[in-house]
Order: sequence, then structure tokens, then C-alpha cells
Amino acid sequence: MTLRCSKVGLLTLALAAVGCTGSLTGSGPEDTNNNGTGSTPGAVGGSSNIPGGGSNNSTGGVPDNVPPDTPSRLKLEGNPAYYRVLRLTNAQWTNSVQNVLALSSPPTNAEGFQNAVSGMTDFANNELALLEIDNRGWSDYQGAAEALAKQVSSDPAQLSKIYSGTDGAGFIAKVGRRVYRRPLTTGEVASYQKLFDMGPSLSGSGTSFAKGAGLVLEAMLQSPYFIYRTELGAANTPLSGYEMAAKLSLWLRNTTPDDALLDAAAGPGKLDTAEGAAAMAETMLDEPAAKAVMRSFHGEFLKFAKFQNLAKDAGPGFDPATTPAELVESSYLFFDKIFSEGLGVKDIFLSTKGFVGPTMAAAYGVSAPASGFVERDMDANRIGYFLQLPFLMLNSRPDGPDPIHRGVSMSLDVLCAPLGQFGGTLPPLPPRKEGETNRVRVDNHTMGCGAECHNQMINPMGFAFEHFDGMGKYRDMEVNGTESLPIDSSGSFSFVDGTKSYSDATELMKLLATEKQTHLCYAKKLASFGLQRDVIQSDLEMLGNMANVSESNGGSIKQVLIDLVKEDAFRVRSGGAK
Repeated sequence: MTLRCSKVGLLTLALAAVGCTGSLTGSGPEDTNNNGTGSTPGAVGGSSNIPGGGSNNSTGGVPDNVPPDTPSRLKLEGNPAYYRVLRLTNAQWTNSVQNVLALSSPPTNAEGFQNAVSGMTDFANNELALLEIDNRGWSDYQGAAEALAKQVSSDPAQLSKIYSGTDGAGFIAKVGRRVYRRPLTTGEVASYQKLFDMGPSLSGSGTSFAKGAGLVLEAMLQSPYFIYRTELGAANTPLSGYEMAAKLSLWLRNTTPDDALLDAAAGPGKLDTAEGAAAMAETMLDEPAAKAVMRSFHGEFLKFAKFQNLAKDAGPGFDPATTPAELVESSYLFFDKIFSEGLGVKDIFLSTKGFVGPTMAAAYGVSAPASGFVERDMDANRIGYFLQLPFLMLNSRPDGPDPIHRGVSMSLDVLCAPLGQFGGTLPPLPPRKEGETNRVRVDNHTMGCGAECHNQMINPMGFAFEHFDGMGKYRDMEVNGTESLPIDSSGSFSFVDGTKSYSDATELMKLLATEKQTHLCYAKKLASFGLQRDVIQSDLEMLGNMANVSESNGGSIKQVLIDLVKEDAFRVRSGGAK
């Protein structure tokens, strides 16, 4: 027998998240009364009152904890829907299935799942990228549930790992709490018991318990309460302990809560208060899983996927077969250290150490490791991540440095600066004229492309890196044909707290380490990743609080994350707009 829940169920839930009225209840295959008792083994029906929808782009007043010019200098645009029903990412689904079913290795079912729509948001876990489930998506979840239930129920040893008894009631209660990330309601238990009791009527050689357990697992893994994380209940009230356990675990562990966390969630005051949630987050941030989660964050934040397309002429310092992979892994290792050693945003710009792979050493002028990566002291011209090879080589042309892309990356990714709309097409750079520096060539080339955008934001930021060539090597002079020309890497930038000048990239890094806008931008990225939504100008006070923690002495990234968990935006149910 194959359990097939209504395809309309999950689609209804996805649509409900857009903003309707009612409660997340429904009827499963054995309960057609739709009486709103929460008896939902595998599908959703009825109405929903999940507040959501509606963007909030109002600027309001500027909070006291941020400079008055922040709204115009910090890009805080987007269309957050404040959904209170969020689908698990494919990675979260995979890890959750492995943990719930006590599998020795991650299941591979999600390798064929549809991926979140990319490019429309900063992070792939954004609510807007995870809303839709179409017919194929439904079939993916259904097929996976059927296969996994059969795999577990047909293996007595595997089945005993998730429940050692042979009674349906105990199995439903224990496994159901893991799947739903909360205890089941009386109605849900009754509906699953009906399914379990159908087991003996099925054909096959398995025991009555195994057959009943297989039916229950098949239904539970298709339930929207497994496929989605919910924040239901009265608007503008704190999340319950179980909701907070699910939110923290799926974020910082990338998987469903374990039994110990669910036990903690049951205790009043442990996870349903700001202090309790922050204490649990602090514990999780020291676990290996959090390091892996933050590795993904930094990879998306700084677009490490672009290294896959890096192409340069083969030669000393660049092997097309190995260098791109070395550059991306050395980047990950750098940010792994910043996070796991309790360092902060300042250290991203001031660190004097970096990780070196075998083909990168020549450009750094250091000894190469025989294999793998080693941490090396960088020379005085290379402080912070953005003066190391990965950033410099990624943002360069085959024949030299690329101040335009270096400037764009720093402005958008590091400072969240609004660059405005580009008003035309920028043709390729022309060959340099005799006696012309790269800076003069780029300035002349971009002069007609928008004075404010290029001449005041992109170019001045990008020219700070002119001492580094297209391979990321430092140079005192610039060569044009037979001429050696002096390099001008000075500039100025209008930050949220005023215009600041710098003479070169090293001075710029020292400036960025303490600049308010740097910390506000990093806080914005962290908040967007943690809240799973766009962060807009109405979130300025929250960003100011996080930036203050980041700027303080010893303000580690871990402490900023803990501060985010304390914010109402993280731990209080959205009221929504519909």
C-alpha cells in the first residue's frame, strides 16, 4: 500500500504563507472532517491565518545608535514578507531526515530536489526563495518519503535505532516529536494511530509493527510540519520554546532539534525568553556544526562561487587545475578562523595572517607547503582578507588589476553602499596610451558613465588596490611598455559618518576596521541570513545594536549573533500586514 496525501495540501500551505486568514490545521488521509483539531498526518486543508505579505520600506526616524546619514548611505532595500511558515532548505531536509531516522550517512534523495531560486536574494535560505512548491516539488517529497519509510521499516536493526519498542503509541509519540519538532496533539496522535493500525492488513513479510511504522513514517515525512518550520500563534508574541528550538537548531546546526534540545524546549523560561534563547545560541555557536553553517554564510556573502569561473593564463602562481580551488579553500579557512576563535569584524580587515596553498606561495613570497594549507604571516602590505590573493585575483583582468570590480565588490558587499542604476553600456577598456597609468585609463573610460557612481564610489574604492597587479602581487611601480610609472592609490569615500581619505589599501583596511558602515553592513548580512528575509530601513535600530556589539572591544562575530537572537525581530512572531 502506498500512502498518497492530497497534493493540494502542501500547495495550500505554500499559498497560505503569502498571507491569508485562519489557522494551520487540516485533515489527513484518515480524517476528512477538517475540524481544526490539528489532526494532520500528511496534508493541509482548511483555512490559515498565517500573517504575512506586505513589504515595509518605511524609513521612519533614524535611531540614536546609527549616524543620521545612514538611510542614504546604506542600502536597505527589499520586500520582506515576514512569512511565518518557512520551507526547509534541501540541506536542512537532508540533515533532519538523517537525524530523525538515525541513518549512518546522509540520504541522497535531495540531490534530485529543486534548488532554491538563486540570485534574487542575498542568501539561498531567504523566505522568498523557499516559498513555492510546484507539482515536481511535491513529487520529490512524496517519493523521498515513500523510499525512506520503506528503507527503515524493512530493516529491523534500523527501525530499532529510532524506537526500541513494538507499540504504535510509543512509536508515534517519540518519532512524532522529532519529526514535528514538538509533541503531537491529541488529534494528530489519533490520526497516526489509525494509519498504524492499518499495518497488519498490508501484504509482505514484515511484522505488524514494521508495517504500521512504515505507514506512519511515510505520512510524517510528507507532513508540512516536517517540511516547513512554523511560527504560529498570536502575532507579536514570543516564540514558544519548541519554535525557538527549531529556529536555532535549523539555523546554527542546519538540522532538526535533537531530543536534548526538545527536552530543554519543554521547560518554561529556558528557550521562550531572550536570555534562555541567547544562552542556547551561545552553546550552539561553539559546536562544529555552527562553524560549517558560518562557512556557508561567508561563502554566499562574499560570493566564493565565482572562483569556479576564474580564468587566467597558466604560469607561476596560477595553475588552472588547482589554483581556483586553493583560493576558495584558503578563503574559507580564513573566515573559519575568524569565527571559531572568537574574533570579530575588525580582524577581517586587520589580520596579519593568511592561509597558503602550494601554488599560492610564490605570489606571496613564502615557502610552499608540500600539500594542503598552512597559515603564514603576511608582509606589511597585506593586512586583512581583502589584500590577500583570493579577493585580488578574483577581481582582476587577465592583463592587470580591475579597479572597477574591486570597487564594486567593496562598495556593495563590504559597505552595502547604494550605487544606483547604471545608465548605459560600458565597453571594454581601451589599450593604454603611452605614459598612461591604469588609473588614468579607467577614469577616462568611465567619465561618462555616471559621475557620482564611478568617480565618487566605485573608482576611488577600487584604486586603493592599484599596488596589486592582476595576479595579486604587490608592486611599487606600474609598468607600461618600457616605462615605470608611479602608482596613485589614494582616495576618499563618503561613509555614513562622513567622508574619509586614505593613501593606499593598507590605510583603507585600517579605516574600514573601525568604520561604522562596515559594521552596519556586516550586521545586515548576518541578520538577513539569520532572519531568512530581506533587511530594510525599519530594521535600522536592530542593526545599530548589532553594530555596537561588533565595534566594541573584543566584539566577536559570535557575540553579534547572540545579540541578534535577543532581538524581537528574531524571537517574536511577526504581525504581518495581511
